[in-house]
Amino acid sequence: MPLKTPEFWYKHPGLAAYALLPVAWLYQLIHRLNQAIKKAPYKSTIPVICIGNAVAGGSGKTPAALSIMKLVQENSLYKNAHFLTRGYSGEKTSATLVDVKKHNAAHVGDEALLLAKQAPTIVATNRADGAKLAEQQGADLIIMDDGLQNNSLVKDITFLVIDRAVDFGNGKTIPAGPLREPLSHILPKTDAVICIGRPLQSDKTVFEANIMPMQNNLKGQYIAFAGLGRPKKFLTTLEDMGVDIIGWNEFPDHHTYTHAEINALIKEAEDKSAQLITTEKDHVRLPEMFKEKITTLPISLNFKDDNALSTFLKDRLN
Repeated sequence: MPLKTPEFWYKHPGLAAYALLPVAWLYQLIHRLNQAIKKAPYKSTIPVICIGNAVAGGSGKTPAALSIMKLVQENSLYKNAHFLTRGYSGEKTSATLVDVKKHNAAHVGDEALLLAKQAPTIVATNRADGAKLAEQQGADLIIMDDGLQNNSLVKDITFLVIDRAVDFGNGKTIPAGPLREPLSHILPKTDAVICIGRPLQSDKTVFEANIMPMQNNLKGQYIAFAGLGRPKKFLTTLEDMGVDIIGWNEFPDHHTYTHAEINALIKEAEDKSAQLITTEKDHVRLPEMFKEKITTLPISLNFKDDNALSTFLKDRLN
């Protein structure tokens, strides 16, 4: 069951963080042993771009993957690029080509459905199997949403996405903090950084970006809800847009909404003569009968310099 991100992860290290350090060390030891005994990673016959992050929870990986795919498509860098993702919280474990007419979030996860709206998308717990299916489908490029900590597939370019609003939290590894593994392990396998928000100084190539709402005509009063790694990001976005938010409800990341939960939200909205609004990622997890009743706020990740990123991709992949 998905859990809410602990608030102490993004505060100065305190008692909770230090108390969990022994568990964090054990977790990292098990992770390294697991990686050590795995067979050599698969080298795909087509290029692989990995969009990863250092922390658990939302950092902007999926918007970054969508934006890079858009850049690839608009500049005709490749003709048949495919997304590859784990399909987190979905029941499909073997490599599966997503069919938006047949699959829902319970089948393939919420992120896969968002990706599949833009390009062919494969979900696979074993990323090597996913790459092999992409090859069979005639893909000429793989853009992998997440996978920085997955060593089953050789990556040609690895991007580290950093949300500058929180950076790396308290700097501790799970469960003492949000880091999936120590930065000393992450940075050496990173080719470039995508920083969202304020600029970043780094020895790596840095591409600056911002996540922007794709509409600004939300009139009236709203009750907002979201189930993300850091759901309050959504609330902050709405408030920064000047949307009149009179109610707020947050849920765990990848939360599967029940009929009872949505009916309760609808009643709250009716009692307050307000509208319901959520994220696109949450919307695909709603029971089908409620989707038309709830507004979404589409977002996009915009790079400061598309040309620089396009040139980087061409140089590295050629």
